[in-house]
Amino acid sequence: MIPPLVRRCPNCGHRTWSSRFGVVPDVRPRQVECPACGHRFRVLDDPRLL
Repeated sequence: MIPPLVRRCPNCGHRTWSSRFGVVPDVRPRQVECPACGHRFRVLDDPRLL
């Protein structure tokens, strides 16, 4: 699956390139952090999702 180019934060609505959302280390399932508000959320483009 090809990850989306643009990602949107479900908390604040901030949109930017998916590469700008940093991956939170050592958290399972994988989460990313919004660069605008710091909200952490699970992404659906994780290749380990079933």
